[in-house]
Formats: sequence, structure tokens, C-alpha cells
Amino acid sequence: MPDRLEIINPVTSPNWDQQMLATGKATFFHSSAWAATLAATYGYKPCYFVLLSEDNTIKAMVPLMEVSSFITGKRGISLPFSDHCEIISESAEAEGYLLGRILGHGKKQGWEYLELRPGKRISADLPAPDSFQIHTLSLSHDEDELLASFRESTRRNIRKAEAAGITCTIDQSMQACETFYALNCYTRKRHGIPPQPLSFFRNVYKQIIAENKGIVVLASHKNKIINGAVYFHFGRRAMFKYGASSGDSRQLCGNYLVMWQAIRFYRQRGCDSLDMGRTDSNHNGLLQFKNGWNALTEELVYCKYSLKPFGEKNSPSLRERIIQHMPLPLLRMIGTVAYRHVA
Repeated sequence: MPDRLEIINPVTSPNWDQQMLATGKATFFHSSAWAATLAATYGYKPCYFVLLSEDNTIKAMVPLMEVSSFITGKRGISLPFSDHCEIISESAEAEGYLLGRILGHGKKQGWEYLELRPGKRISADLPAPDSFQIHTLSLSHDEDELLASFRESTRRNIRKAEAAGITCTIDQSMQACETFYALNCYTRKRHGIPPQPLSFFRNVYKQIIAENKGIVVLASHKNKIINGAVYFHFGRRAMFKYGASSGDSRQLCGNYLVMWQAIRFYRQRGCDSLDMGRTDSNHNGLLQFKNGWNALTEELVYCKYSLKPFGEKNSPSLRERIIQHMPLPLLRMIGTVAYRHVA
């Protein structure tokens, strides 16, 4: 029997997580819990491409979500809201064959493009428009050795937070998720970014936290929550995913104590590594924070492949799509106010 291709929805595949863990290469982003969270919150269609050998061994696998929007178009992404999502394959040949099948499928489905977040450059035919950094901390050393390996300023900030009386709790309750969400809304507003919908964090709780696949760490000072973070885990790999803080807490260094408590928790749990997440290359403050933990720093690459036929006109931009769906009276009002400002 030759190799066969299957398109699988991990949400309804009962042995998906076991299959992923058996590859030895999977991260939390490959798990069924993450697929269920994205599908339930945003309505994305999971279509995970799997190339199987004669004995049902996975030869290559690319997790994909089909995203369809009247504003931003139809495309395949591996995976939405995921810092990285490595292609799992046993050979370059298997990987190349599977990518070819995905591109053919995308063209038939009318995708405008395919976006991959494999963490590495996979082909000259797939340009890499975006590049970030990722930090991965090994948890193989004992606690004292880990602490000693950190930058002196990092150790000093941990001690400063402890001396200020900051306490951290590790929680898996819905209340902890909602507390973090409230803090996250203020943080993202401060940074000029809209917060995720509350339904997303409710699904994070239902699919991940409540199933013992993640934790919420909250830092308190004088009975006030000042810092928080959400972590996920899959097999022996842990991952920092979301962080939040109050605007007046920076000098207390509670974020350092939050990270240190999570490191201690996952080392005691038997995890081998902690993924500290994606960082924009020009985000100097966050890079300085992450560089202080003696983590391995690597380039993180995203790849995008256009699936529009040659010569086809580019699709309308996001701004154009929004304007096209606005009522004419509203557009007239906007034009009256806006044009004098955009001469």
C-alpha cells in the first residue's frame, strides 16, 4: 500500500494528541486543545494535512486552519494566533510532497494565499516576509543552577519583587482566567492593541486550563493583582503565551517573579523546556527581558505563498473591503470629515 494523504480535524480525532507526542517534535500548537480553542472561538475550519506510510506512521504533517472572511479574504494559515507551528516530517521529500498537495488544495478552495509559520526557511519558492526571535529555556538543570545562569539584573529583579512583598499564585480556575483577562484588556489598551474577545479566554479555560494543559500565574501586591501570565504545556514542553501587567507595577518587577515561579513549576513537573514565545526584532524592552534568562535565541520565520492565478488583480485591501460594506450615508459623513485631513 503506498503512502496516503489524509485531511484530519484533530478536534474529532480521538488519538490525535498521542500521535503528535509520538513524533517527538510536536509543541502545544499541534495539540487538539489549541485546534478546539481556535475553532470554537473564531469558527475557523481545521484541516490538518497528514501523509501516512503503509503502517500508519506519520511521514509528514502540516496543521492548517481555513480562514474565511468577507474583510480579509479566504486563506490557509498554519496556524492562526500561533507564534510558530513547525512542519513535522521525516524527510525533505515527504515535506515537499505534502506542501505541493496543500498548495493544490488551496487553489481549488479559492485561497488567496497560504501562510506558514514553520520557524525556519523551508524553500526559496516561499518568501519570508516576516522575521522574529524566539527564546527557549532548557529546564534540565536543577533550580539553583538555573537561577545562577540568569543575568545578574534578572536575579536582582526577582529578589526585588520578593522583597517588595509580591506573592504569586498558580491557578487553574475560571476566576483566574477572568482576572487575567481584565488585566490583559488594560495592557493591550496601553499598547494600542485591541484585546482578544472574552469568548477566547473562556475557551482557553474550557479546552486547555480546565483539562490540565495550562496554568495562570498571578502576582499580587497589597491585595492588588499587578501581573499575570498564561502558560500552556504539551508532553514535556511548556510555553509562555500571554502576559499582562498594571501600568503602575513596572518598578516592582512582578513580571520577573511570575516568570521565575512558572519556571520552577514546570521544572518540578518534569518539563524539558520552556518556550518564551515570539518577540518582534525591534521590541527592545521585551528582548532585554527575555535575554536575561539565558535562553537559546533563534530566528523565527514566517512564509507566505500567493495562490492567486498569474495576472489576477490583487484583492481589495482591508480598508477597501470595510468601505465597500459601509452604507452610503455613513461614507458621505466620513468623507466630509476626513478628506481635509488626508490632502
